[in-house]
Amino acid sequence: MEGRLLAPLMIVGLLLAGSCGPRESDTQRHQDANTPAGKVGQAAHRAAVEADKAAAAVGRKLDKAAHDAHEGWKEDARKARDKR
Repeated sequence: MEGRLLAPLMIVGLLLAGSCGPRESDTQRHQDANTPAGKVGQAAHRAAVEADKAAAAVGRKLDKAAHDAHEGWKEDARKARDKR
């Protein structure tokens, strides 16, 4: 019973301890963004955002194609039923 209570308490304690760290100032963040690594990170972020937008557009097109295919199958089934 104590082991079941100890694990959640340890997790909460670790989360609280991790949140109590030094914070980065605005000037430090600005300086970090202007380093070569910061610029690569910014470019990677822009690429990820664009990839996400493209994936969402492809997903919408696939949903429409699947819907159209399903409607076609239903229409074919209706025609086959009417021929009987």
